[in-house]
Amino acid sequence: MSALTLTQIESALGIYSPTDGSFLPRINQTLSRLYNMGTYRDLTVQFSLPVVGGTIYLPKEADAVLHTIIDGFPAAVRSLWHDFKSVGTNRNDLVFGLVDSGFGPVFRDVTAAITTLSLTPATESATRTAFSNGGAEIEVVITASDGTSLYRVSTEDGTFASPVFTFAVPVLYFDTIRFKGLTDSFDLRTTIGDPDTTIATVGPGSGVTRYRRFRTPNVEDGKVVHVLCKRAFIPLVNGTDITYIGNINAIKNGLLATLAEDANDLERAAIFWNNCFQLMEQEASSTRGAAQPRLTIDPHGLEGQMGIRGMM
Repeated sequence: MSALTLTQIESALGIYSPTDGSFLPRINQTLSRLYNMGTYRDLTVQFSLPVVGGTIYLPKEADAVLHTIIDGFPAAVRSLWHDFKSVGTNRNDLVFGLVDSGFGPVFRDVTAAITTLSLTPATESATRTAFSNGGAEIEVVITASDGTSLYRVSTEDGTFASPVFTFAVPVLYFDTIRFKGLTDSFDLRTTIGDPDTTIATVGPGSGVTRYRRFRTPNVEDGKVVHVLCKRAFIPLVNGTDITYIGNINAIKNGLLATLAEDANDLERAAIFWNNCFQLMEQEASSTRGAAQPRLTIDPHGLEGQMGIRGMM
Protein backbone atom coordinates (compact mmCIF):
# COMPACT_ATOMS: atom_id res chain seq x y z
CA MET A 1 0.00 0.00 0.00
CA SER A 2 1.60 3.28 -1.12
CA ALA A 3 -0.68 5.71 0.71
CA LEU A 4 -2.60 5.79 3.97
CA THR A 5 -5.25 7.98 5.55
CA LEU A 6 -4.93 9.45 9.03
CA THR A 7 -7.71 7.11 10.22
CA GLN A 8 -5.79 4.05 8.96
CA ILE A 9 -2.58 5.18 10.68
CA GLU A 10 -4.32 5.93 13.96
CA SER A 11 -6.09 2.58 13.86
CA ALA A 12 -2.78 0.74 13.40
CA LEU A 13 -0.50 2.85 15.62
CA GLY A 14 -2.75 4.64 18.09
CA ILE A 15 -1.73 2.20 20.84
CA TYR A 16 1.85 3.56 20.73
CA SER A 17 0.86 7.12 21.65
CA PRO A 18 -0.51 8.37 24.99
CA THR A 19 -4.28 8.88 25.05
CA ASP A 20 -3.93 12.63 25.71
CA GLY A 21 -4.93 13.88 22.28
CA SER A 22 -1.29 14.22 21.18
CA PHE A 23 -1.39 11.57 18.44
CA LEU A 24 -2.11 14.04 15.61
CA PRO A 25 0.75 16.50 16.31
CA ARG A 26 3.15 13.60 16.92
CA ILE A 27 2.25 11.77 13.71
CA ASN A 28 2.61 15.02 11.75
CA GLN A 29 6.10 15.50 13.23
CA THR A 30 6.96 11.92 12.29
CA LEU A 31 5.66 12.06 8.72
CA SER A 32 7.33 15.41 8.06
CA ARG A 33 10.71 13.86 8.87
CA LEU A 34 9.99 10.72 6.84
CA TYR A 35 9.15 12.82 3.78
CA ASN A 36 12.57 14.48 4.09
CA MET A 37 14.50 11.21 4.32
CA GLY A 38 14.56 10.71 0.56
CA THR A 39 12.66 10.46 -2.71
CA TYR A 40 10.81 7.25 -2.01
CA ARG A 41 7.89 5.36 -3.51
CA ASP A 42 4.92 7.64 -4.28
CA LEU A 43 6.78 10.73 -3.07
CA THR A 44 7.00 12.17 -6.58
CA VAL A 45 4.30 13.99 -8.52
CA GLN A 46 4.14 15.50 -12.01
CA PHE A 47 2.72 18.87 -13.04
CA SER A 48 2.33 20.80 -16.28
CA LEU A 49 2.75 24.45 -15.33
CA PRO A 50 2.21 27.54 -17.52
CA VAL A 51 4.89 30.23 -17.71
CA VAL A 52 3.48 33.55 -16.46
CA GLY A 53 5.70 36.61 -16.35
CA GLY A 54 8.79 34.49 -16.97
CA THR A 55 8.08 32.39 -13.87
CA ILE A 56 6.44 29.13 -12.83
CA TYR A 57 5.06 28.54 -9.35
CA LEU A 58 4.94 25.09 -7.77
CA PRO A 59 1.62 24.04 -6.22
CA LYS A 60 1.59 23.50 -2.45
CA GLU A 61 1.77 19.73 -3.07
CA ALA A 62 5.30 20.11 -4.51
CA ASP A 63 8.47 20.64 -2.50
CA ALA A 64 11.21 20.66 -5.13
CA VAL A 65 11.82 20.08 -8.85
CA LEU A 66 13.65 16.85 -9.66
CA HIS A 67 13.52 17.07 -13.46
CA THR A 68 11.98 19.34 -16.07
CA ILE A 69 11.09 19.18 -19.76
CA ILE A 70 10.57 22.30 -21.90
CA ASP A 71 9.46 22.04 -25.53
CA GLY A 72 10.06 18.31 -25.42
CA PHE A 73 13.68 18.65 -24.29
CA PRO A 74 15.16 18.06 -20.83
CA ALA A 75 16.36 21.29 -19.24
CA ALA A 76 18.68 22.08 -16.34
CA VAL A 77 17.40 23.18 -12.93
CA ARG A 78 19.72 25.77 -11.40
CA SER A 79 20.08 26.78 -7.77
CA LEU A 80 19.05 29.93 -5.93
CA TRP A 81 22.70 31.06 -6.09
CA HIS A 82 22.91 30.91 -9.87
CA ASP A 83 22.58 34.71 -10.17
CA PHE A 84 25.37 35.32 -7.65
CA LYS A 85 28.35 33.69 -9.33
CA SER A 86 31.80 34.82 -8.27
CA VAL A 87 33.26 34.33 -11.76
CA GLY A 88 31.97 34.39 -15.33
CA THR A 89 28.89 36.26 -16.48
CA ASN A 90 25.43 36.77 -15.02
CA ARG A 91 23.81 37.36 -18.40
CA ASN A 92 20.36 35.74 -18.35
CA ASP A 93 20.21 35.47 -22.14
CA LEU A 94 22.72 32.61 -21.90
CA VAL A 95 20.48 30.53 -19.64
CA PHE A 96 17.79 28.01 -20.60
CA GLY A 97 15.87 25.97 -18.06
CA LEU A 98 14.72 26.76 -14.53
CA VAL A 99 16.39 29.03 -11.99
CA ASP A 100 15.29 28.75 -8.36
CA SER A 101 13.79 32.04 -7.15
CA GLY A 102 12.94 31.05 -3.60
CA PHE A 103 9.46 31.45 -2.13
CA GLY A 104 6.64 33.96 -2.44
CA PRO A 105 3.16 34.49 -0.92
CA VAL A 106 1.29 33.93 -4.21
CA PHE A 107 1.52 31.27 -6.92
CA ARG A 108 0.46 33.62 -9.70
CA ASP A 109 1.61 37.22 -10.08
CA VAL A 110 -0.99 39.77 -11.11
CA THR A 111 -0.21 41.27 -14.51
CA ALA A 112 -1.83 44.64 -13.77
CA ALA A 113 -2.34 46.63 -10.57
CA ILE A 114 -5.54 45.72 -8.69
CA THR A 115 -7.60 47.38 -5.95
CA THR A 116 -9.73 44.41 -4.79
CA LEU A 117 -9.35 40.72 -3.97
CA SER A 118 -12.20 38.31 -3.24
CA LEU A 119 -12.20 35.37 -0.83
CA THR A 120 -14.35 32.47 -2.00
CA PRO A 121 -14.62 28.71 -1.30
CA ALA A 122 -11.68 26.92 -2.89
CA THR A 123 -12.13 25.07 -6.16
CA GLU A 124 -11.84 21.70 -4.43
CA SER A 125 -14.51 22.79 -1.94
CA ALA A 126 -17.11 24.15 -4.35
CA THR A 127 -20.04 22.86 -2.27
CA ARG A 128 -19.45 25.58 0.33
CA THR A 129 -21.09 28.93 -0.30
CA ALA A 130 -20.01 31.01 2.68
CA PHE A 131 -16.84 32.04 4.47
CA SER A 132 -17.74 30.58 7.88
CA ASN A 133 -15.73 30.21 11.05
CA GLY A 134 -18.31 28.39 13.13
CA GLY A 135 -18.29 31.20 15.69
CA ALA A 136 -14.51 31.14 16.34
CA GLU A 137 -12.16 34.06 15.87
CA ILE A 138 -10.89 34.27 12.30
CA GLU A 139 -8.53 36.55 10.45
CA VAL A 140 -7.09 36.88 6.96
CA VAL A 141 -4.45 39.59 6.52
CA ILE A 142 -2.89 40.66 3.22
CA THR A 143 0.09 43.01 2.88
CA ALA A 144 0.80 44.32 -0.61
CA SER A 145 2.72 47.10 -2.31
CA ASP A 146 2.37 49.53 -5.20
CA GLY A 147 6.14 49.50 -5.58
CA THR A 148 6.70 52.28 -3.03
CA SER A 149 4.62 51.70 0.11
CA LEU A 150 3.06 48.72 1.89
CA TYR A 151 -0.70 48.50 2.43
CA ARG A 152 -2.50 46.13 4.83
CA VAL A 153 -6.06 44.84 4.60
CA SER A 154 -7.81 42.26 6.79
CA THR A 155 -11.14 40.76 7.69
CA GLU A 156 -11.97 39.56 11.20
CA ASP A 157 -14.77 37.84 13.08
CA GLY A 158 -18.13 36.70 11.80
CA THR A 159 -19.85 34.52 9.25
CA PHE A 160 -20.47 36.13 5.91
CA ALA A 161 -20.54 35.42 2.19
CA SER A 162 -17.29 35.86 0.23
CA PRO A 163 -15.61 38.95 1.71
CA VAL A 164 -13.83 41.45 -0.53
CA PHE A 165 -10.51 43.09 0.33
CA THR A 166 -10.19 46.66 -0.93
CA PHE A 167 -6.80 48.42 -1.08
CA ALA A 168 -6.45 52.17 -0.70
CA VAL A 169 -4.40 52.34 -3.92
CA PRO A 170 -3.83 49.86 -6.80
CA VAL A 171 -1.26 47.22 -5.77
CA LEU A 172 0.92 44.95 -7.86
CA TYR A 173 3.24 43.14 -5.44
CA PHE A 174 2.30 40.93 -2.49
CA ASP A 175 4.45 40.78 0.63
CA THR A 176 2.59 38.47 3.05
CA ILE A 177 -0.71 36.60 3.30
CA ARG A 178 -1.55 35.08 6.67
CA PHE A 179 -4.66 33.47 8.10
CA LYS A 180 -6.01 32.20 11.40
CA GLY A 181 -8.83 29.95 12.53
CA LEU A 182 -10.11 28.81 9.12
CA THR A 183 -12.05 25.55 9.07
CA ASP A 184 -11.68 24.98 5.31
CA SER A 185 -9.76 26.13 2.22
CA PHE A 186 -10.57 29.40 0.45
CA ASP A 187 -9.23 30.99 -2.74
CA LEU A 188 -8.07 34.57 -3.09
CA ARG A 189 -9.09 35.71 -6.57
CA THR A 190 -8.90 38.90 -8.56
CA THR A 191 -12.20 37.93 -10.25
CA ILE A 192 -14.49 36.06 -7.88
CA GLY A 193 -16.19 33.84 -10.49
CA ASP A 194 -13.00 32.85 -12.35
CA PRO A 195 -10.85 30.09 -10.73
CA ASP A 196 -8.03 30.93 -13.17
CA THR A 197 -7.52 34.26 -11.36
CA THR A 198 -6.73 32.58 -8.02
CA ILE A 199 -3.44 33.92 -6.64
CA ALA A 200 -3.33 31.96 -3.35
CA THR A 201 -5.30 29.50 -1.24
CA VAL A 202 -5.69 30.01 2.52
CA GLY A 203 -6.74 27.50 5.16
CA PRO A 204 -7.57 25.23 6.75
CA GLY A 205 -6.18 26.14 10.16
CA SER A 206 -3.71 28.97 10.72
CA GLY A 207 -0.54 29.92 8.91
CA VAL A 208 0.96 31.83 6.00
CA THR A 209 1.01 31.14 2.26
CA ARG A 210 4.39 30.35 0.69
CA TYR A 211 4.90 29.00 -2.84
CA ARG A 212 8.13 27.86 -4.52
CA ARG A 213 9.05 29.91 -7.60
CA PHE A 214 11.33 29.23 -10.57
CA ARG A 215 12.36 31.70 -13.25
CA THR A 216 12.26 30.48 -16.85
CA PRO A 217 14.81 32.54 -18.80
CA ASN A 218 14.32 32.53 -22.59
CA VAL A 219 10.98 30.71 -22.34
CA GLU A 220 7.97 32.57 -23.70
CA ASP A 221 4.94 33.30 -21.55
CA GLY A 222 2.15 30.80 -22.17
CA LYS A 223 4.52 27.89 -22.75
CA VAL A 224 3.93 24.82 -20.59
CA VAL A 225 6.76 23.43 -18.50
CA HIS A 226 6.52 19.78 -17.44
CA VAL A 227 8.11 19.10 -14.07
CA LEU A 228 8.71 16.01 -11.96
CA CYS A 229 8.57 17.13 -8.34
CA LYS A 230 9.25 15.80 -4.87
CA ARG A 231 6.02 15.77 -2.88
CA ALA A 232 5.70 18.27 -0.06
CA PHE A 233 4.37 17.13 3.27
CA ILE A 234 0.99 18.69 4.03
CA PRO A 235 0.05 18.24 7.71
CA LEU A 236 -2.85 15.88 8.29
CA VAL A 237 -5.98 17.42 9.81
CA ASN A 238 -8.95 15.18 9.11
CA GLY A 239 -9.33 11.40 9.22
CA THR A 240 -9.62 11.18 5.43
CA ASP A 241 -6.42 13.19 4.76
CA ILE A 242 -3.84 11.16 2.85
CA THR A 243 -0.13 10.65 3.47
CA TYR A 244 1.86 9.17 0.60
CA ILE A 245 4.04 7.01 2.81
CA GLY A 246 2.46 3.58 3.16
CA ASN A 247 5.23 1.80 5.05
CA ILE A 248 3.45 1.30 8.36
CA ASN A 249 6.54 -0.21 10.03
CA ALA A 250 8.63 2.82 9.13
CA ILE A 251 5.90 5.14 10.47
CA LYS A 252 5.78 3.05 13.67
CA ASN A 253 9.52 3.42 14.22
CA GLY A 254 9.31 7.13 13.48
CA LEU A 255 6.49 7.55 15.99
CA LEU A 256 8.48 5.66 18.64
CA ALA A 257 11.50 7.89 17.85
CA THR A 258 9.36 11.00 18.35
CA LEU A 259 8.10 9.67 21.68
CA ALA A 260 11.69 8.89 22.73
CA GLU A 261 12.77 12.44 21.83
CA ASP A 262 9.93 13.84 23.92
CA ALA A 263 11.26 11.75 26.82
CA ASN A 264 14.81 13.13 26.21
CA ASP A 265 16.04 9.64 25.30
CA LEU A 266 18.04 10.71 22.24
CA GLU A 267 20.04 7.46 22.01
CA ARG A 268 16.90 5.35 21.72
CA ALA A 269 15.41 7.91 19.29
CA ALA A 270 18.48 7.63 17.04
CA ILE A 271 18.06 3.83 16.91
CA PHE A 272 14.42 4.15 15.85
CA TRP A 273 15.21 6.79 13.20
CA ASN A 274 17.96 4.54 11.81
CA ASN A 275 15.42 1.69 11.62
CA CYS A 276 13.10 4.05 9.74
CA PHE A 277 15.73 4.86 7.16
CA GLN A 278 16.61 1.21 6.59
CA LEU A 279 12.93 0.24 6.20
CA MET A 280 12.34 3.04 3.67
CA GLU A 281 15.45 2.08 1.70
CA GLN A 282 14.43 -1.59 1.62
CA GLU A 283 10.97 -0.67 0.36
CA ALA A 284 12.46 1.61 -2.31
CA SER A 285 14.74 -1.19 -3.55
CA SER A 286 11.82 -3.64 -3.64
CA THR A 287 9.57 -1.17 -5.46
CA ARG A 288 12.07 -0.53 -8.26
CA GLY A 289 11.86 -4.13 -9.38
CA ALA A 290 14.00 -4.65 -12.49
CA ALA A 291 14.59 -0.90 -12.95
CA GLN A 292 17.77 -0.87 -10.86
CA PRO A 293 20.48 1.75 -11.47
CA ARG A 294 23.43 0.38 -13.42
CA LEU A 295 26.57 1.81 -14.98
CA THR A 296 27.03 1.24 -18.74
CA ILE A 297 30.38 1.97 -20.41
CA ASP A 298 30.28 2.55 -24.16
CA PRO A 299 33.83 2.14 -25.62
CA HIS A 300 32.83 4.19 -28.65
CA GLY A 301 31.17 6.91 -26.60
CA LEU A 302 28.41 9.21 -27.79
CA GLU A 303 28.79 10.11 -31.46
CA GLY A 304 32.24 8.57 -31.63
CA GLN A 305 33.56 10.14 -28.42
CA MET A 306 34.59 8.23 -25.32
CA GLY A 307 31.90 8.41 -22.68
CA ILE A 308 30.50 6.81 -19.57
CA ARG A 309 26.76 6.92 -19.11
CA GLY A 310 24.75 6.15 -15.99
CA MET A 311 21.55 4.46 -17.11
CA MET A 312 18.36 3.78 -15.10
